[in-house]
Amino acid sequence: MKNLVSALLVALFSLLAALPKAQACAWCRPRVEAGIHDAAYGQRLLLVLLPVALLLAAGLGLFFWDKRWLRYGTR
Repeated sequence: MKNLVSALLVALFSLLAALPKAQACAWCRPRVEAGIHDAAYGQRLLLVLLPVALLLAAGLGLFFWDKRWLRYGTR
């Protein structure tokens, strides 16, 4: 059962990766690209990636929390 679930998840993510990305018509495309790649692009990118960094830091902190006690020997 576990192999079936993992196989279905791999198939789902492969299908999602193979789907076409966001597109715009030839008339709208320059305006869409100009709206995405403007002066605030770096700020928006950092704002989108901030939750990923926070979750990664929290996950690593929780993972290594018990190993800290083993290395230093005291609580």
